[in-house]
Amino acid sequence: MALSDFRDYTELCFKEFGDRVKYWITVNEPSTYTTAGYVIGMFPPGRCSDWQNLNCTGGDSGTEPYLVAHHLLLAHAAAVQVYKTKYQDFHAFEAEITISTLYSAIGVWCIQKLI
Repeated sequence: MALSDFRDYTELCFKEFGDRVKYWITVNEPSTYTTAGYVIGMFPPGRCSDWQNLNCTGGDSGTEPYLVAHHLLLAHAAAVQVYKTKYQDFHAFEAEITISTLYSAIGVWCIQKLI
């Protein structure tokens, strides 16, 4: 149900704003959301295993993050499918997913030394 609701929501957004928005982010930082919400319990819904955080009251850090990430990727795919099947010929915009990364100045320095 949630996947079809998200598909309908993206279709409405593309229909109403597709002529004015060039870049769309379908899902923002799914790895951050799944890790903070379902592994360490720091963000809502605050689920995690007690072996991750003794203050956790429910959740399974070994499986839930993978299920959540899977469904977030399905939601992204559904949004892109709506764009490609209904709007690509009429509106030239991009529907992307945002991947969070960590920047390390030391890592960049090491790579530069190797090159």
